[in-house]
Amino acid sequence: MRILSNRSARRWSPIVLLLLIAACGPGELATPAATDAEAIVQEVFPEADVRVREVTRDESTLQVPAEFNGADVIFVMDAGESAWEIASVEQGGNSYTVEQLGEIAETMALMRKLSDALETFKVDRGDYPLLDDLTGLGELVPDFYANEAGMQDTWGNALRYRHQGDDYTLTSSGPDGEPNSSDDILLLTGTFVTSE
Repeated sequence: MRILSNRSARRWSPIVLLLLIAACGPGELATPAATDAEAIVQEVFPEADVRVREVTRDESTLQVPAEFNGADVIFVMDAGESAWEIASVEQGGNSYTVEQLGEIAETMALMRKLSDALETFKVDRGDYPLLDDLTGLGELVPDFYANEAGMQDTWGNALRYRHQGDDYTLTSSGPDGEPNSSDDILLLTGTFVTSE
C-alpha cells in the first residue's frame, strides 16, 4: 500500500480515506473493549464465567487478562478475516489451545459440582469427609453427588481429595496427566487456586 503524503492526502475526501483504511485487512480490526472481548470468549465457551480485566494490543495480537471460571488466565487473540479469534490461553506459565481450555473448563465444572456436594455433606454431617481418597469419598457422598462420569477428570484420571482440618483440596492432574505438575487444577475449599 502506498503511503500518501500530507499534500496528496488533502485531495482525498474523508469518505475515501475511511474506505482505504477499512480495506487494510484484518490487522486493522479495532481493539475491542473488555465487554466485547468477554463476548468473544462467551461465544466460544457459553457455559463459562468470564470477567475480562483489560485488553492490550500488539499489532495484530491481543493480550486479554481475565478470570475464567475462577482462574486467572490470559487469552491471546489473533486478528481473523473479519473478527478477533482466540489463538491460545496462558495460565500459570502454560499455554493451552481452545480445545484444551474446553477440557479444563469441563473438569472445573465437575470439580465445582463435587465441591457443592462436599458443602452439602458438611452441612448435613458437621464436617467434610475425613478420607484422603475419592473411592471412599464416592461411597460417602452418593446422596449428595450423582454423576455418571464418576470422579474422573476430562482426561480419564481420578480426581484427588484430601481433607485438611477445616479445609479440603480437590485436585486434577490436568491435561498432562502428571500429578504435582504446573498444569494441575486445584480447588481449595470451594476456590480454584494456582498450583505453585
